[in-house]
Amino acid sequence: MKFSLIILVSVLLTNCKSEKIAESYISELNLTENIADFTSRMTEKDTVRITANLTMEYWVRIDELILTKKNNELVLQTTVKEDTTYELKYQMRKNTLAELNIENSNYEFEQHFLTNFKRTEIESNGGWIYRIINQKDTLKFHTVGLGDKGGCVKEYFDFMDNYYPNEKEFIPIKIIEVNE
Repeated sequence: MKFSLIILVSVLLTNCKSEKIAESYISELNLTENIADFTSRMTEKDTVRITANLTMEYWVRIDELILTKKNNELVLQTTVKEDTTYELKYQMRKNTLAELNIENSNYEFEQHFLTNFKRTEIESNGGWIYRIINQKDTLKFHTVGLGDKGGCVKEYFDFMDNYYPNEKEFIPIKIIEVNE
């Protein structure tokens, strides 16, 4: 009798749970086709993750930018991760910057990536500067050599300074040579 009751309760619970299966969201956002205006095409269910790989030689830094929409406003959350040893020990300092609501009326945000879109076509096993990821696809922006990477890092700092003015994270380090 107890065994029959346990089976009956199990079947009822299983049936109740199966009816409440949530529909999974499938994004309509296609980064490759809509790089010029992807933020306007985002819904409040979309998330776009941008990884900026700024690492060069013994300086290791990875910035993570997360774009979402809340109340139809574009929200940017930026996290900076940097090796503080400059010896490739990967003792990472992490700084999560203030969340920003971005006014992007003229697609200024996308313009930076649209300008560099040709970098997605470079065949390279080496360096990369950006990886943009959403539910459907991933774009990877490549660099060619250390000089090219350095120029891209400077452009990135200028780009991010537009959103985080006065933030020390986006002021390039100046190296002063001392004559002996």
